[in-house]
Amino acid sequence: MIKLIASDMDGTLLNEKMEVSNRNIQAIKKAEQSGIEFIIATGRGLSEAKPFLKNHIHPGFITLNGAEVFDNKENLISSNPLSVASQAKVVDYFHKYNVYFEVVTNKGIFSNDREARVNNLANLLVKLNPGINFKQALRDTQERVKMMPMNFVDNYDAIFNDKSYKIMKLIGFNEHQHRILAPLKKDITKNIKDVVVTSSSPNNVEINSVNAQKGIALLQYAQNRNILPEEIMAIGDNLNDYSMIKAAGTGVAMANAIPVIKEIAQISTDSNINDGVAKIIEETVAKANE
Repeated sequence: MIKLIASDMDGTLLNEKMEVSNRNIQAIKKAEQSGIEFIIATGRGLSEAKPFLKNHIHPGFITLNGAEVFDNKENLISSNPLSVASQAKVVDYFHKYNVYFEVVTNKGIFSNDREARVNNLANLLVKLNPGINFKQALRDTQERVKMMPMNFVDNYDAIFNDKSYKIMKLIGFNEHQHRILAPLKKDITKNIKDVVVTSSSPNNVEINSVNAQKGIALLQYAQNRNILPEEIMAIGDNLNDYSMIKAAGTGVAMANAIPVIKEIAQISTDSNINDGVAKIIEETVAKANE
């Protein structure tokens, strides 16, 4: 029997409008009423992820790919920042490949280019939802950005030089997936041993501590609740979901998932546009109530 369901956000729980549909919300509530706990596992920080829920549900959060974990009362359970040496090396590689990047810290998210922030989020929306065009995505993104906490700075020097800041994640964006991002990922993976390199969309690269992975965080969260791996369901669509789909007893791939996620998942569900999360949760709840 499934006792814990973990769901990714972008390309999974969020639809083409970057919203959590009413059907998804109601399915999650039914799961919780049936004694099945729900947790969000996202590359986003807590302050970025929470506004999408609009207080309809209050789950626990695995955030920043596992760098921070919160219970359903938003108490911080665990924290796994990048080492100082590794973050400096990653930044050097971002500069080498001329990749715009953002810095996610224990004190918020920072960008040094407002226009790049908006354009890359719009491109993310198009990549995750091919049915919409860039103009529409840009319009939607400009509205969404107003909801998302973001600190804009001229440069990151003050953050990197202040020891009170812990760097939880570095995320780079570029439209040239094969020409730029692929060799960048290869270089970082080969030369920096204590980081993990993932992506939540084709146009980004996400760098975390090797200890900050969704799968590790999910198993630790479950263990604290005496939930076995075979009692966990994990739902996702992209590379940063790989570890949790492998770790869970039941891994679920969205219909819009990349091929490698579909290969390792035991089962599949519909796309994020068609309430795939709700559909698999509804099936799970129905089985639990048989």
